Amino acid sequence: MKEPRTPLPELALLASVDAPLPESQRTRRQFLNYSLPAACVALAPKSVLAAPKAPLWTVKKGGKRIYILGETLPRPVDWHAPEIVALLERCGRLWTETNQIYRRPGGELIKQFGMSTSPSPLELLSPEQLARLKTALALCAVSMNDLAGARPWLIGATIEDAGYRAAGLTGKSANAVLSARATEIGIPVSSEFEVKDDVFAWFAGMTPKQEAQFVCYAVDGALLGREGSERISTDWLAGRQAAAADFVDHERRDYPELYAKLTVDRNRAWVPRFETMLNGPKPTLVVVGLYHLVGPESMLVQLQRAGFEVD
Repeated sequence: MKEPRTPLPELALLASVDAPLPESQRTRRQFLNYSLPAACVALAPKSVLAAPKAPLWTVKKGGKRIYILGETLPRPVDWHAPEIVALLERCGRLWTETNQIYRRPGGELIKQFGMSTSPSPLELLSPEQLARLKTALALCAVSMNDLAGARPWLIGATIEDAGYRAAGLTGKSANAVLSARATEIGIPVSSEFEVKDDVFAWFAGMTPKQEAQFVCYAVDGALLGREGSERISTDWLAGRQAAAADFVDHERRDYPELYAKLTVDRNRAWVPRFETMLNGPKPTLVVVGLYHLVGPESMLVQLQRAGFEVD
């Protein structure tokens, strides 16, 4: 989904949340298209497999193969990898973390799943965590007054998106570029979350502790700033995974309840999807954020446990 994390415009109150954000302004995992107001290879040529700017894995089972592209955090420039676009054009399906399909208006979803009159789980934060939250809000030009009544998960999502915008990390993601191309040429696109409504419901299913930890996790990401975020992304594109792995290890150590839901559970849930992908006549291309591909419970580890060969 760490969903990159990619990214989730002037102040607009809840009455105007039904206006969709531009494709370039969506969160790392592209979980949300609406947030609270915020200023707030059989088919692949060898050049694809070795491309330094397109981290690509091949997973195989039963003589069939599936490609996994690990996309960066949001970046200041649009994603551009012609060799991966060419690979997509020879695949039978594209799988992503999210899409932009809604059954109900975003404003209704925010009111149902993102707002609450109950005591806020933010009370679980330590004084140090609250101080970091205030620093991140100031950095992102978001006021707590604008977030009144919001559940912590929505506060976290708002901080994540506003942080990327404040840092100028608004380029189109690999997900956005590849999904558009797939639609253009008639390749089916499937997503971890069938519609955006499911994303809101998934977040709303967090426990109070998970919500509080998600706010801290989003704050940590925002405080990386442009320099820190770009360091992780450029290392990733160069084949160096340590910075991304360190951030996931930080999540595992410091936010264990969140790690279980946001990372481990979702990585495990991908395995049955990969089994289904094997039934297609052509390979599938899967695009997920870099944080899903590192760590002891990564998607790659889950696939290896399920008998897939990972290259």
